[in-house]
Amino acid sequence: MLVMALLTAAILLTVPDREPRLSDEAERLAGRLTHAREAALTANRPVEMAFDGQGWSFREQRRGAWTALDGGPFRPGHWPEGLTVAVDSADGRTAVRFDSTGAAEPAAIRLANRRSNLSVVVDAQGEVRVDAR
Repeated sequence: MLVMALLTAAILLTVPDREPRLSDEAERLAGRLTHAREAALTANRPVEMAFDGQGWSFREQRRGAWTALDGGPFRPGHWPEGLTVAVDSADGRTAVRFDSTGAAEPAAIRLANRRSNLSVVVDAQGEVRVDAR
């Protein structure tokens, strides 16, 4: 019995977890937001990352109109299964917008799975950080 229990435990410990690692997803999201901020600074125009229950997308403002960005690092993406995402912002928007100076409306993007939650925080200066609170 003991041998069977040890073998079962060893097998269960080696089976990969299908649930996404929350810290990895938070770091990837922080990197995408930082990239959007850098693009706003480089192009000297507003760039935003929009969120919904399914995933994210990027857009930039050109000549007064918002245009989707979908090439290279700005490809839209989908959240992994088991991950829920919510945006907390003062104006109720579900996007983080960086202006041409890199500043942003403060927002917190909450990521959660069944075990824990993390936030990716964007401050008024456009700085992005992962917050474990």
